[in-house]
Amino acid sequence: MQNSCESGGIYKNVKISVKTLDIIIIIGLLALTFMLVFLSLNGALLVSFDTLGGSEIAPQKIKYGQNAALPLPPVKNGYVFAGWYCDKQAKTPFDFDKTAITDKITLYAKWIDS
Repeated sequence: MQNSCESGGIYKNVKISVKTLDIIIIIGLLALTFMLVFLSLNGALLVSFDTLGGSEIAPQKIKYGQNAALPLPPVKNGYVFAGWYCDKQAKTPFDFDKTAITDKITLYAKWIDS
């Protein structure tokens, strides 16, 4: 019968030195850091355009921290396009020149009756 004070568990028979374990952890952390830096520099973020019934606008793939390009205006019968907004209610206009893309985003068209 095993004494309750004896060490056991799933690592009972593992023979690895602390130094080797430290090296494995450091290599794992370096690999994770490299991957995160690589993705942040080379990963593309998607800027989508919801025209709310207007002509389709293709999404843009933007590098982190870069600005999206102002697309050609969409067209919708009976309406005049009035810009791109961060929300469907068209309360917050999106500034293509001053807004760096740091996450995926959907922009919404604002329409005015013609």
